[in-house]
Amino acid sequence: MRVVVDGEFSSEADVISGVPQGTVLGPILFLVHINDLPECVSSSVRLFADDCLLYRSIKSIKDHEALQKDLTHLETWATKWGMKFNASKCYVLPLKKKTSYFYQLDNTILKEVTNNPYLGLNISHDLKWSHHINSVCKKASSTLGFVRRNLQNCPKETRLTAYISLVRSLLEYGASIWDPLDHKKDIDKLERIQRQAARFVTRDYRSREPGCVTKMLKELDLATLQSRRRNLRLSFLFKIVVGLTPAIPPDKYLKPIQNKRKITAKNFSDCVSKNIVEQYVTNNSRAFQIPTIKGSDQYKQSFFVRTIPEWNGLANQTVTAGSLDIFKTRLSSDSSQ
Repeated sequence: MRVVVDGEFSSEADVISGVPQGTVLGPILFLVHINDLPECVSSSVRLFADDCLLYRSIKSIKDHEALQKDLTHLETWATKWGMKFNASKCYVLPLKKKTSYFYQLDNTILKEVTNNPYLGLNISHDLKWSHHINSVCKKASSTLGFVRRNLQNCPKETRLTAYISLVRSLLEYGASIWDPLDHKKDIDKLERIQRQAARFVTRDYRSREPGCVTKMLKELDLATLQSRRRNLRLSFLFKIVVGLTPAIPPDKYLKPIQNKRKITAKNFSDCVSKNIVEQYVTNNSRAFQIPTIKGSDQYKQSFFVRTIPEWNGLANQTVTAGSLDIFKTRLSSDSSQ
């Protein structure tokens, strides 16, 4: 390798170990180097760059022994290819209940935790997202404070752009997965940050009359985060339906509704009631069967169980859009009506 600075080349040097950071071939060479890792274990593996997630269902002592055996195989694999796992940064996250087993890697007993970040999401042992939302809100609030201190004298358009790109992006990362269903406390916590941002963008910290912040949000064309998360989930489902997510094949997760009559929910202006037919509405030709919702609250709030009824209620011209951009445009148009 060699270094180029202002058109001047350094002398060449052989790279006999490791992958230099910042190079074009670096990521590809690293992926080639670790590509055979899943072949040495029987458990399921998820690889993303230098993150490795190993998991399996533990129902008996045999399952525990199989997982520990896989960890031993990983040690052998790492030694073979001149690598080493940092056991102090590896953790065990049991789901649903605390495990009575322990695991070790490189003669180090792995620490058991109740929650742990993975690819930007804080996964908790009970599969609830309150811990993640608290973490996201804390980070977004800190970022908003930084933006407010440094851009208070900038034009309004600059302040709005800074909020959207630096703060709202934090509040919506991975939201298709963790979007809270009926947890009003979590929903309000997220919306509160956007309402604070609206005061910053408009530089109006004194107005206190009812609806003043809502009016600011409308003038800034900032939809509620809750409605944006709904659109994010529906957009992600559209990508699955048209095959834009190879890792999630539609045939495996979606079952079309065949020859079923159209169902429309009726609403009455003179009374308030919960329409039991609402989740079974089918307004389009691309409707799908709703997964069985028996089970835990976490399953009832999962992506497919929650999003498919909303998808089935969309207009036919929306779900049959020719591209993702057209779908988003029609979805936004439907939401604004």
